[in-house]
Amino acid sequence: MSENGMPEKNSSSQLIEPEDALLEAFWTRAKNVAKINPLEVIVGLDSVSALRPSAYSLGDSSEEADRLCKLVMEGTKRATSSWVASYQAEDAPLPEVGELSIICDGSGTPHVLARTRKVTTVAFQEAGPEIAMAEGEGTFAQWKAEHDAFFRRECEELGIAFDPDGHVLTEYFEVLYSH
Repeated sequence: MSENGMPEKNSSSQLIEPEDALLEAFWTRAKNVAKINPLEVIVGLDSVSALRPSAYSLGDSSEEADRLCKLVMEGTKRATSSWVASYQAEDAPLPEVGELSIICDGSGTPHVLARTRKVTTVAFQEAGPEIAMAEGEGTFAQWKAEHDAFFRRECEELGIAFDPDGHVLTEYFEVLYSH
């Protein structure tokens, strides 16, 4: 274990995809502890508890994913922001209120079951300090600079142009279970 309580990583800073077996074990434990469907034994599976939620790591390196996952587990980080054009480029659906997700560290180990409680979209230039406060990653100036750099790297990786007038989607979540 590292000094921040997360498992030690290899020297690579690339994110590692979570293993299905780890996700299934986490999902089984998390939905029981979070009481996702306490009547499952009587009425059977519902759509929420039957399908394992999507799993992802925050950030674009294992070190960043570890740091952000730890902030979520501590309750400091209650939101995450994404570049709207990235969803469009990947033909991915936008997050919706009520969706569940599993947040992993940089090694792909699941640590948090979260539920989306609010989704907002705003022009990046109009984003305010309330987003930085909910993300819990520092001052608004730090948030703006770090996210500008992150969104630019993401756009470059996706082969799309970064538009400084583009929109950022902020997903506010509540932690239902963490370990």
